[in-house]
Amino acid sequence: MAKRWVSRWKPTQAGEKGSLVPVLSVEGKSSIEAIQWRLPCSKSHAIRWLALAAQSKQNIVLQNMAFAGQDAVSMRRCLSQMGVNITDLDGKGQDLLIPPNDDDQPPPSSVAWRIKGLGAGGLTPPVSVLHAGNSGTALRILMALAAQHDVPVMLDGDASLRSRSYETMFACLAQLGVACSYGTEHEGLPVLLQGPVVEGASLSIDAQRSSQPTSAWLLAAPSFPHPVPWSIQGEAVSQRHAMLTRRLCEETGAPSSDDGLLEPWQPVFQETTVIVPPDASMLAFAFLAAQTFGCRVEVELLPDASESLGHEILVDGADALGISVQGNVLAPSSTPQYTEIDLRDANDLITPLAALMAMGGGGTITGAPHAAHKETNRLTGTVAFLAQFGLVTEAIPDGLSVAGGQKLTCPTSVVRTYGDHRMALTALVLAAGTEEEVLIEGHDLHAVADPEALERLRRAGVTINAQLHRPW
Repeated sequence: MAKRWVSRWKPTQAGEKGSLVPVLSVEGKSSIEAIQWRLPCSKSHAIRWLALAAQSKQNIVLQNMAFAGQDAVSMRRCLSQMGVNITDLDGKGQDLLIPPNDDDQPPPSSVAWRIKGLGAGGLTPPVSVLHAGNSGTALRILMALAAQHDVPVMLDGDASLRSRSYETMFACLAQLGVACSYGTEHEGLPVLLQGPVVEGASLSIDAQRSSQPTSAWLLAAPSFPHPVPWSIQGEAVSQRHAMLTRRLCEETGAPSSDDGLLEPWQPVFQETTVIVPPDASMLAFAFLAAQTFGCRVEVELLPDASESLGHEILVDGADALGISVQGNVLAPSSTPQYTEIDLRDANDLITPLAALMAMGGGGTITGAPHAAHKETNRLTGTVAFLAQFGLVTEAIPDGLSVAGGQKLTCPTSVVRTYGDHRMALTALVLAAGTEEEVLIEGHDLHAVADPEALERLRRAGVTINAQLHRPW
């Protein structure tokens, strides 16, 4: 009976207007003398420390967590669902209460998180879906941790996370005898899995696309029910992130895995207070702001090269990029040069770096074919994204070719960011450098990594408002 009157519809068919689109309206300022810039904490460090602290038997305090990005908050929320008690602390070390109806977000005055560890194997199965938000790192670590449970656990993420590939993790789960059900084609999430890891199983990880599966299994090893033979296949990418994972595990007592065996162990922190370093990859947007606005950018705390995970190439190559670095102050210089930069261990820089090079001396970005497997295909995506601002780049097999001396122009329509927070942050800086109103897709996408981004530009005089845009 229903078939006589039920009519299907879609927003793209003739006569349909579609939906209102959440955007940011950005009106730049003609003259900016200086910008105060605080880098958010490194989500790579924070997420890994959270996983280890949760499996310790100690109370661990993570410092420098003010304005933590949503990737770290997602990891924190999911660990809380698995029984871990995490308390916010203010600048005096006093406990803070989370406001009602906001129980997954730290209070604005939170500067540190105290994690009460449950011990190796102490995480409990969640009673609801583990939602990793936009964080591929958190999702893969959570998959490895959830694989220890003998009951079904469902994991999910936002639209961007759903569209990414998890073939390597799914292959690892199958090798370890973990039952796994997931989507195909355009959306691989949500995934339903049920462990535990089968005794006698071994693990072979393909590390050619991402270092995250390697990190995930290293960080989950404390809760393994028994040792697991393992090996890493292919030429690994993002090796600095895998090295970070190994270092943090070793600092908390992990046995060496170089002999081809992942062994269970109990993480023990020598210092119960850990200072999470600033995110060096976020420095790219401060560089871009210095060039776009032609002003000084005063960075509150520059990351140490030893904790920069490959992103120290920004400071190392600053002169060629046309940026002067004096202490913690960035400023445009008059001599940008054509430069070649290898992003094998720093592919997160590709979009803001390409913009910087286009308005500077130009150059070639290489070593970044794995950028195609991020939130979006950052190779072809960066080409299309920057073209909206009149900046021309060309995709090459392992990166981008960028002509220098280009001028920024105002986009003629809503700027597409393709669900990629680094494109959203690049768009904010570029839009603030134009003299007309610019509408940017995704009103809260920046908060994935840098929740303070809007307020920072507003303090410098840029007008930014969230609104709903009518695309018709």
